[in-house]
Amino acid sequence: MTNDSEFLNLSVLQSSIIFDHRRQKRLLRGFWVIAFALFTFELFFTNTESLVSIFGAILITAAALFPTYLWCSRKALGMPIFPLFALTYVWTHALPLVSNHPIVVEYSPESHLFASLTVTGFLGLGTFIWFQFVKSTPSPPESYLALNGASGYQFFLLALAANIFFNTYFLAGWIFLDAGIFAIICNVTLALSSLATFVLAYRLGSQELSGARARWFILLLVISIVVNAASLLLVGAASIFLIAIFAFTIGRKKLPILVIIISLICFCFLNYGKGEMRAKYWFGGEYSSYIQPWEYPAWYSEWAGYSLNYLLRNKNSNDVPSSQETEERSSFLERSSVIQMLLLAQIKSPQEIPYLYGATYAILPQLLVPRIFAPQKIASHEGTYLLNIHYGLQTRETTGTTTIAWGLLAESYANFGLIGCGGLAVILGSIYGQSTRWSLNAPVLSAKYLFAILMMTFSFQTEFSAGVYVAALFQGTVALGSVIVLLMRTYKVPPMQN
Repeated sequence: MTNDSEFLNLSVLQSSIIFDHRRQKRLLRGFWVIAFALFTFELFFTNTESLVSIFGAILITAAALFPTYLWCSRKALGMPIFPLFALTYVWTHALPLVSNHPIVVEYSPESHLFASLTVTGFLGLGTFIWFQFVKSTPSPPESYLALNGASGYQFFLLALAANIFFNTYFLAGWIFLDAGIFAIICNVTLALSSLATFVLAYRLGSQELSGARARWFILLLVISIVVNAASLLLVGAASIFLIAIFAFTIGRKKLPILVIIISLICFCFLNYGKGEMRAKYWFGGEYSSYIQPWEYPAWYSEWAGYSLNYLLRNKNSNDVPSSQETEERSSFLERSSVIQMLLLAQIKSPQEIPYLYGATYAILPQLLVPRIFAPQKIASHEGTYLLNIHYGLQTRETTGTTTIAWGLLAESYANFGLIGCGGLAVILGSIYGQSTRWSLNAPVLSAKYLFAILMMTFSFQTEFSAGVYVAALFQGTVALGSVIVLLMRTYKVPPMQN
């Protein structure tokens, strides 16, 4: 990082906010269409007859959509970090109340209402705090730390290639590392590849990426998605795709509709056969779960066959699905839900099971110490393990094979009840709000904007406990810090802009 007297191009400075001004009306129309569809579904097409549960789902949905409305209507400025976070509560907390979730239906409508009021209050307070940061634009500083495009392209292309290399070796079973070292490398390469995807996709959209580099980026992006999806965890591949689409849209000022449609079809098609692939290679015991690079064509061919068989089988209404198939389909509809953990905590605590009083937060400082300095360091999921053991869902032994996710809100209630939920709302509203404010009027390739991008990648991680969130964010921030030190320069803002 060096000081430089160069002035930052005014068009570069403004490029991060042009999208908002040009697309605002279209975004607002799209928002009302989605909101109308969600409320219509919850009112007329649900699987429950409980008006209380329906009312609770509508409350959560309204609270989850309100930050997005503020952003789409330009009342809230900057990147939609908190709106994306709030939106996740639609499918993790609202829809499970009215979709016949097998665990959620075990709780009474009164419990549903209490949980929905808790979620609504949490989102409402978080929205209020966040809005204080983003309702106005700060004055631009005299200078910014930003990437020089020429020196940054090669680094980000190498970062993408390194992430592909690491994932390929891992899926092939060629890497045998200590769990802690593996987690560090995984999180650092993931953070760098996410930043690389955003930066290069933005440059591709703004047509500032040269022909050769553009082709290399598209090739590496496709390979990265293919390799990530081969793990049978489609969420990783989908996250990369979403980051790329978001950045490209900012740069081009236009949605790549055809690419989005084709990609969604591919993801949905593969999802149909994912259950059978997991059953065979993860739980069958007869086949190795490792995939060699030359086996990818056969792997995807088999996967496509299972997906096609699923579609053809379900065309015949006389076919009765097996219990395994029913479980796989239901798990797809249910696994995104975490409101059942909040319901459990509210039923059990503090009457039957005492609050944890910060036990899952007390371990956070330990998670920031690199494992090379603390070989006996606890796992980042230790907070999740403590929750499951405390509420009798698992033993210490079973946590080694299965992880039952809680999410940040249920964890906060299990620690401090409603006070914990309020505290979490203030913390997240402040963090997401300040991250957004730092990025306001900042160049897309500046340190502040890239940190906001990093925060956005964590905003839709619905199953993270505080330990996983903090550890991954810390490692990602360290990775971004290395980019700042090695590749960024100080650019002055033109005097007329100041």
